[in-house]
Amino acid sequence: MKFPKQRLRFMESFDGRKIEGGYLVLDIKGLDIEGANALVVEITDIESARAIGDREQTAKDRARELLGG
Repeated sequence: MKFPKQRLRFMESFDGRKIEGGYLVLDIKGLDIEGANALVVEITDIESARAIGDREQTAKDRARELLGG
């Protein structure tokens, strides 16, 4: 699902906590998820996931090179 940009926002603090990098908030009102109005993700978690993905892609690229693909 491509998430609509108008339903994304950034917050520097959430639930009384302020962290370096802030939070990404996805407004999910109207979706069929009982009791949930928003998903809140720490930017540092996004950066960690990106780094893991980059490492996995690098490993796949190295394997392809070694196998001649």
